[in-house]
Amino acid sequence: LCPTSTAVRDGIPVVPSGLLARGLASGRGAGMATRQLTAAIIAVLMSWQSAESLRLNPTRATATGADRATATGADSKSPARAAGERPPIYCNRAVNLGRMEATGFDMDHTLAQYKAAPFDALAYNGAIAKLVELGYPQEILAFRSDITRYQRGLVIDRARGNILKMDRHKYVKVAHHGLSEMGAEERKELYDRQRPSFNPPDFANIDTAFLLVDVCLYCQLVDLKDASPELLPHRSYAQLYSDVRRAVDLCHCDGVIKDPVMADPAKYIDADPEMAGMLDRIRSAGQRPFLVTNSAWEYTEAVMSFLLGADAAAFGHADWTGFFDVIIVGARKPAFLLDANLPIFRVRPDGALLNLENAEFSSPASVTKVLAAGKIFQGGTYNHLHKLVGLSSFDRLLYVGDHMYSDVLRAKRTLGWRTMLVVPELEQESAINFENPQLREAIADARDELLELEEELAQLELMQQEAATHAGGGRGGERLSTGEAVEQQAVLGAALGAKKLELAEHVLAYHRKFHPAWGQLFKTGYQNSRFAQQVEDYACLYAARASHLAFYSPRTRFHTIVDVMPHDRNERA
Repeated sequence: LCPTSTAVRDGIPVVPSGLLARGLASGRGAGMATRQLTAAIIAVLMSWQSAESLRLNPTRATATGADRATATGADSKSPARAAGERPPIYCNRAVNLGRMEATGFDMDHTLAQYKAAPFDALAYNGAIAKLVELGYPQEILAFRSDITRYQRGLVIDRARGNILKMDRHKYVKVAHHGLSEMGAEERKELYDRQRPSFNPPDFANIDTAFLLVDVCLYCQLVDLKDASPELLPHRSYAQLYSDVRRAVDLCHCDGVIKDPVMADPAKYIDADPEMAGMLDRIRSAGQRPFLVTNSAWEYTEAVMSFLLGADAAAFGHADWTGFFDVIIVGARKPAFLLDANLPIFRVRPDGALLNLENAEFSSPASVTKVLAAGKIFQGGTYNHLHKLVGLSSFDRLLYVGDHMYSDVLRAKRTLGWRTMLVVPELEQESAINFENPQLREAIADARDELLELEEELAQLELMQQEAATHAGGGRGGERLSTGEAVEQQAVLGAALGAKKLELAEHVLAYHRKFHPAWGQLFKTGYQNSRFAQQVEDYACLYAARASHLAFYSPRTRFHTIVDVMPHDRNERA
């Protein structure tokens, strides 16, 4: 899951050599031999892919514009794209865009990429004002926003006031209590030996950028409670989080956040020049573009007018709505994806709602009649959406969103939709990954040397055991006196300890390049992070921006990399 990009040569995507990086061997004694073997496997797979590309696309470009793209892994390739090179879309699960009958998008943090500093300040400052109204002390007015202190994928332990980062096996590798990092022993006592479930309501997942304000303010309140408990009497850590969540939600509902954005969208939202062309290409390929957002119509109208309004006339539309076949606002995801019985309303031109409980959705003709009266709706369910876009099979719909749970996990697990997750952090992680090849190599070398020292020490211990068990010496006739064995053990043990420290220093330095407290978004130590595992499990595709689709034919077939397990490497060896 380490990001890189996919080059295109003569119309054919070429997989970079980091294709198998996420599966590097960690077996003892592997050393350079393992890396040489991995390189050989990569070369074979690259040759196979090139041959397959030519076999399946002998003319390298077809009349239908069919295209192929392959998932990529860690590489030293620069994230800065050469002229004509496409921005990367990464593939966990094979997706043929040509089979899609409908392609849909979330709005907030998906089509609308917010400028973090000014946008988060609206929620943060508004939430503090709400908390004071709820009876919190005036001292919190001195708090200052520090959203960059946190990252997506973290988990809040509501009962203990802790923030956790876990690996893919749900082992907690980094933990903070309030604003302070927890020691290793305390962390292991709480989360390794007891092994909680990490499920709601005791734990809360930071699934979206919207929630970074929550975790920032919550940690500051935890710190205040610990330092001055008299200021927050009768409020548990769990109550602090509930109050923060309520305060931020109120800001989303009463205009504290949305009114300033609607008044000056350019201050808070990044323009995206590729969006209009992307949506037009999707429709031109015979697919039905749609929008499903939890935001209300008034806010959606303002945001999408900013993003697409200026381009509407150039593509033959009266306004931004012309880019979509179906628009659903106030969708209430994830309920939209789970409950088949929620009511649907039509949004009239004046913003008023018309209940469609008696509308017919049973046949293509009845759906055509419904759409003839207007294509903008509020609420409803996935059943309404499927009928409105004429879907024949759940797996012929691609949905693009940023929220791990509400957009991707539920859509994939419950409905079987094809999914694409927007991860803006990929651009920064790609750049940092590219800028530090020497440090990555130092980590790999130190780890190889550490494994070799461990193997030598294990062999020495085995020789001693065999010597003690079988008269006449150790395995293979080798003999060591007790004094010699003890001396060698001491030397190897000292070298092993020094190498562990060296490796730990390299790993810490590398992770701090990404984030001073939490490290890489997609990694926790040597393992994929819990967030990365969720990306791999539920996102068929993922990219830094939704509009990266603009650089790919709507007929593109995305292919996964070849999975390699440890025993596969042993068999190849």
